[in-house]
Amino acid sequence: MFRYFRAQSDTVYDKSRLALDAAWGYPTADGRTLTCFDAAADAPHDSAGRPYLQVRSEFCGYEAAAAMLAEAMAAGVVSEVTAEQFAAVCQSAL
Repeated sequence: MFRYFRAQSDTVYDKSRLALDAAWGYPTADGRTLTCFDAAADAPHDSAGRPYLQVRSEFCGYEAAAAMLAEAMAAGVVSEVTAEQFAAVCQSAL
């Protein structure tokens, strides 16, 4: 199962990614894991320029991710979207 999210901006998306990377010690010393998910520049974007993210449901259960997600959603800078919304954004990016 997957969950899908839309960030308010590339800045919000990358700030969240970098905070999780720091919490989890990425990039790893051996270089095998560079980041928890791709940078905003590589994410699909909607017509308003907002980046979208697909992650495994388990990812959202990790303590650091759960806390960051709850805070970002409460602040209104990240929204959960449907699989259909995510697919539509990906399709329009082709």
